[in-house]
Amino acid sequence: MRILISGAGEVGFLIANELYSDHDVTVIDKDPLACSRLNDMDVKVLKGNSANALLLKEANINKADIVVAVTGNDEVNVITSIIAGHSGVPQTIARVSNPEYVKQAVQDRKEIGISDMICPELAMAEDLARSLSFPSLLMNRNLANGLVELVELKATHELNIFGPIENINLPDNCNVVAINREGEIHIPKKEDPVQPNDRLMLLCDSKILPNLKETLHESQSVPKVMIVGGGIVGFYLAYRMEMMGVDVKLIERNLERCREIADKLHHTMVLNGDGSDLALLREEDAGKMDVLYALTGKDDKNLLCSLLAKHLGAKKVLSKVNQNAYIKLFEMVGVDRAVSIGQVTADAVLQKVIGGEEVITLSDERIKLIDFIVRPGERIIGKNISREMPTDSLAGIAIRDGIPIIPDDDFEATVADHIFVMSKPQVVSKVKRLFGTRLKI
Repeated sequence: MRILISGAGEVGFLIANELYSDHDVTVIDKDPLACSRLNDMDVKVLKGNSANALLLKEANINKADIVVAVTGNDEVNVITSIIAGHSGVPQTIARVSNPEYVKQAVQDRKEIGISDMICPELAMAEDLARSLSFPSLLMNRNLANGLVELVELKATHELNIFGPIENINLPDNCNVVAINREGEIHIPKKEDPVQPNDRLMLLCDSKILPNLKETLHESQSVPKVMIVGGGIVGFYLAYRMEMMGVDVKLIERNLERCREIADKLHHTMVLNGDGSDLALLREEDAGKMDVLYALTGKDDKNLLCSLLAKHLGAKKVLSKVNQNAYIKLFEMVGVDRAVSIGQVTADAVLQKVIGGEEVITLSDERIKLIDFIVRPGERIIGKNISREMPTDSLAGIAIRDGIPIIPDDDFEATVADHIFVMSKPQVVSKVKRLFGTRLKI
């Protein structure tokens, strides 16, 4: 496919990096430094404002299959997408942050000539809200239209799930597909042990999620939550928490923003103060929180707030990072999960670009999850999936005739199977070769 990306910032860079090896990619940005980051990719780069119709014509917009507008300016993204739509581009995607434009994370706006608008802040808030399903949960994403769950949890002493993976008492149709140990991620074998504080990634049949919670003997009490940062993400998250009936405290430094939030939220305690002030955190019982979210606009503030909350005894701390490269650093020093708004946005865009199939980059690009659909004539048909997967990859779960199945040693691929493969980045190309060249269009 011919894909035109407007914006070479964090989001545009991640999208281009994911797509350029399989597609014809052009990127437009007016910042020379941002453009220079693309030098190692086989992409065409144009310098300038993508809202300029003449520049878009120079980029051959009329020949593009997809236009993705992900600059940091909502209006530029909207204008670029509308011009693309009028130029006959079949699919247009615009990143927007202003809640006046969009009311949900991904919204169809064909009435104004845009296929989809994606709101990064709302997408992140929804991602973070799902971490409340049970105390050890760090991440929970729906895949394959809700049939499959990608779950990340922390192996605390309370869970008693240590020892070889094959001996762990997990529900049927639940598979451990990756282990993050002190910042290093590996694809496990059945005999590999789970150790305290490991972060486990699991692929599960969605129907067994309540059973997983029960198996882990998690508390059924309503969690106590603190949000530090009343920006768009913090506000959206607090709003979601209110809908879930959760007890929420929100700390925001800007007094005027506090008043604005308090007028819109009716069951959230809004506090004016600095979330990195130890005395304030102690006074507001941050150490007694089940979950603390550090969501200010500054990475250093989020890191300091997170570490102070951990020191005070908060059970789980999740933090926003503005640069994808900081994810590993935050998690190495004690943050339970760091989330990059750029990565959340890139994932949402990629799911729209790759024909509806899931492409998720996890933990600052250290591991990838792809839902391969087996097409007629592909090399994988009739072969044993487990034996064919290269080292550092694992077929975690498959969907056959609408039913999720954990591939065992006898599982052979058939046409129309959806096979979720967890893979280290360096072997993704080998995994793709097993499924032919279906991603090249």
